[in-house]
Amino acid sequence: MTAAAPDQDRARVSRARRAFVWFGIVVPVVLTATAVVIQLAVMGQVPDPVAVHWGVGGEPDGYAAAWSVPLLSAGLGVGMTVLLSAFALIGAREGEWGPTMRFLGSLTPAVVGGILMIITWTFVAQAGLTTATDADGIVEPLVWGGATAIVLGVVAWVSQPRVVVSGGTVRATTEIPSLARGERAVWVRTTSLGSAGMVVLVGATVILFALALFDFAAAGGVWPVLLIVAGVLALVILATVMFRVRVDAEGLKVVSPLGVPRFSVPLDQIVDVRVVSVNPMADFGGWGVRKGLDGRTGVVLRRGDAVEVSRASGSTFVVTVDDATTAAGLLLALRDRDARGGAA
Repeated sequence: MTAAAPDQDRARVSRARRAFVWFGIVVPVVLTATAVVIQLAVMGQVPDPVAVHWGVGGEPDGYAAAWSVPLLSAGLGVGMTVLLSAFALIGAREGEWGPTMRFLGSLTPAVVGGILMIITWTFVAQAGLTTATDADGIVEPLVWGGATAIVLGVVAWVSQPRVVVSGGTVRATTEIPSLARGERAVWVRTTSLGSAGMVVLVGATVILFALALFDFAAAGGVWPVLLIVAGVLALVILATVMFRVRVDAEGLKVVSPLGVPRFSVPLDQIVDVRVVSVNPMADFGGWGVRKGLDGRTGVVLRRGDAVEVSRASGSTFVVTVDDATTAAGLLLALRDRDARGGAA
């Protein structure tokens, strides 16, 4: 976001936000309501139970009470809308906007519309049948559901303005120090996921371990799977929720406590360094090790200032960290010293 035209940026974000609300929230809710109304209208004409699952051969092999289908449709439609769009909109409430928001505003109606088309088609197709075992195959509903998803996604994408007002908000760096030949300088910080996110992840891991222990004590057979899942989740947490960020004569290094993943940008590959304001949801679609739709790779564990490094290869790496201005200033100083041929 450029400081020269804040009013223009606000107007662009406002326009993008309105389009996002229409396609990411209003349209999926309307589609959900329409599907439920159609299903309720034929409720008295379908067998009970109805077919709700089809096998590989296309024959129905799963059944459920007829009333559960409208309930499932309503839950899926509203749930996916909240998960994909409403939550994202809350995450971008401070004026930032990016390509991820446009993508989510297109993905939500596509997913909701496609799934509800399949559910409604298969439900209505059973009207007049004596038994659900006579239900038609699933291929045609899948084709039309996929086509519906594609059309809705494309229409939503082209109908939303292309707005990027996030990740380009440049903060003033500290004064760039002048480093003499042979002088050493090192900057080190630790960046980690916020406490709320940590509580959720750690809590989920503890619950899985507890369930595995309970199942083992009860002589159950599920505890090995639960134990494996809990162990994998624990490793993922250790590898992705905390990183050590270091700036020295070798460049920028970002390493997790486990040693992997690790990211390194050698000093001789650095073309530019900036301090930018990052909104995890608007810029990268969430938190963690991310790949943004704008091509940037990031270790994004919180909202706020980040060091953004542009490589000679054209790629860009971003890491959110405290005191990002000092880190950026030191990287620039080290790069300038190398350019003068004064590196130790």
